[in-house]
Amino acid sequence: MEGPIIIKDTSGWINVIDYGICNDETKDVSFRLQEIMDAAPEDSIIYFPKGKYLFENGVKIKKRLTLCGDSYILANVPKNTAGVTQFTFKGMKSPKSENVAIITVKSVRHCIKSICFYSDSCYRDMTPNHEPPTDGKPRFHHDVIINYRNISAVVCEDKQGEPGHYENLFFSGFSGSALDMPNNSTANDITVFTSGLGINTGENSIIANSKVWGCVDGMIISTGTFINGIRVEEIKKIGIKNIGRGLNFITNVTIDQCGYCGFWFDSISNVQIAGNITRCGQYYYDVSYDTYLELGSRAKEAYSLLYGNLLESSNIVLSNTNGDNWEDFKENKHKVYIIEALETKGVLLTCNIDATDCIIRSEKGSLTYNNTRQTVRFYNGRLSSINGIGISEEDYGDKVKIKDGNIYINSKDKIIKMHKPEVGDIMSTTLKNKNTLSAHYGGTWEQIGEKVEFGITVYYYKLIEK
Repeated sequence: MEGPIIIKDTSGWINVIDYGICNDETKDVSFRLQEIMDAAPEDSIIYFPKGKYLFENGVKIKKRLTLCGDSYILANVPKNTAGVTQFTFKGMKSPKSENVAIITVKSVRHCIKSICFYSDSCYRDMTPNHEPPTDGKPRFHHDVIINYRNISAVVCEDKQGEPGHYENLFFSGFSGSALDMPNNSTANDITVFTSGLGINTGENSIIANSKVWGCVDGMIISTGTFINGIRVEEIKKIGIKNIGRGLNFITNVTIDQCGYCGFWFDSISNVQIAGNITRCGQYYYDVSYDTYLELGSRAKEAYSLLYGNLLESSNIVLSNTNGDNWEDFKENKHKVYIIEALETKGVLLTCNIDATDCIIRSEKGSLTYNNTRQTVRFYNGRLSSINGIGISEEDYGDKVKIKDGNIYINSKDKIIKMHKPEVGDIMSTTLKNKNTLSAHYGGTWEQIGEKVEFGITVYYYKLIEK
């Protein structure tokens, strides 16, 4: 029987092997480790030499401590654990262990670094399949199978508690949260593979140089979160969910292949986002938008890159378009709205697609869109001006407007009809769909050519019938 813990004079460095901890995954270490942590002086470093540490119960950090392992390199395959420190939770040995975490942090300052966390509570079908659903039925193509509910790796007991620091951590197989950070925390070099929720940052937190992939939901962030150099990919539902009020600075972000939207928000302001948000709405890849609207059980946040209620005083710069590109898998690309929101106020969006190609779906508010060729203004979700010239089908007192295929100039005294396309007229546009052209100008148009100018494909149409 192991004796009581008496911490030697270690100058703050405690090797758990010296105190009877087994690192060959043959014996549960949770109770002995809790005794070591309780007996350790405040601000100690609890050191875990490389090996596998089996947890059948969780432990709690109740004082200022650093938990440090030997993990420096780990491939994305969980079985490749040679030369690393791995904390393993196996639910099969403790079937009643649900709603638990390997580490629960009380309201104390703490640091966790260079440890790999592994659980068998969920996994992802890794059968090679790099194409979206094609059978006309909505379904997920990045499915995660849950074995046990709410098994987490690291969670904080109180978001308002003392901050934490997390560095060089790997997580895999947790049906709950992989990493749940308190407010004002920092994280760097975090990798999460196949979990219920990848990372929950808390308010005023900083996270950089990390990757979340193959999860049910990617990340949850809150007010004041700073993100730099993050990849969130192959997510079953939402890439990044913002539950705060905004004030986020998000740069060099890649959000790719989400079943629903890439970025979700409620009511946020003063948000800066720069990066790539691509291939979202994958759950409805083979469902047209009109059909999607008729689905009674549809996920409302699915058919857009960004989705929410109110987006205010924010700047969004995307280097991608709103169309999926699966190695030209299908001729008509799956397209979603860049932004779908109840209201937008003072939003500047920069992206390189045509202004009529699913920019925004909004009931009210304003948005300014720049596609490097034009500066376009949207009002209540409708195009209202191009390069400072008012142009729309609605009567906003614009100088120029389109109605029933006719172009008008609105002078001080009267509305002057400018031009109506005649049979034989040729028009150049970046619109690929001739049906959209017909909707704007009427008649039947025939594509007669195309060419690439400055990296943009320009299409030429001829009016063949009025």
